[in-house]
Amino acid sequence: MAYNEIIATVDVLAMKKVRRELRKIHVPGMTVSAVKGYGEHKNAFRRDLLQRHSVVRVIATDDQTDNIVQTIMDAAHSGMEGDGIITVTPVAQFYNIRDKKLIDG
Repeated sequence: MAYNEIIATVDVLAMKKVRRELRKIHVPGMTVSAVKGYGEHKNAFRRDLLQRHSVVRVIATDDQTDNIVQTIMDAAHSGMEGDGIITVTPVAQFYNIRDKKLIDG
């Protein structure tokens, strides 16, 4: 079975809604981190231009990926600069550390 890693960088204020909506569609797990950075939208009030964001990472099967991406976009969208970005990359191998086994679906 093929897996993807979905990495979404979203506004910190949207993160609560993103988590809630991902639980509604039964995403079994996610990793959330607080980060700082800038892209197109910079914080002009800070010398280093950095904005606070949240990053959520989800490993999903191919057939789950589009639904998860759409859920994140719907939850994080405000129509304003700085809403965030989502990347999807294939996962070559996926292991469960507890079982020391390769996850193959």
